[in-house]
Amino acid sequence: MDGKGFHVEIDVLEAAAQRMHEIVEDQDNQELKDLAGGAELYGHGAVHAGMSEFCGKWSVGLDALGDRCRSMGGKLIKAAQTYREIDEQAARHVEDPAVDAVDPPNFEPRGHP
Repeated sequence: MDGKGFHVEIDVLEAAAQRMHEIVEDQDNQELKDLAGGAELYGHGAVHAGMSEFCGKWSVGLDALGDRCRSMGGKLIKAAQTYREIDEQAARHVEDPAVDAVDPPNFEPRGHP
């Protein structure tokens, strides 16, 4: 879709929304808080506790980012749908005025087999 001073590639908007959905879906299956593992991996309880706390806090942050990403993807889909609807409406109202002159309706040539 083109307008005064801008160009929108509707397919690109839809692809971006799809990719955002895939990213969120991938993240939904991964919990950062589970990344820390057991205390035996660290050899020191305080190090494990610090890593667990870090992962827990960032897990909340990643969930918030996922929610925002999901919301933005939905908005991109809505924008793409709106642009597509406008394009379709405009196409119905824009017709070539010379079509009937070049190819008149019900035209049958005379004198030609």
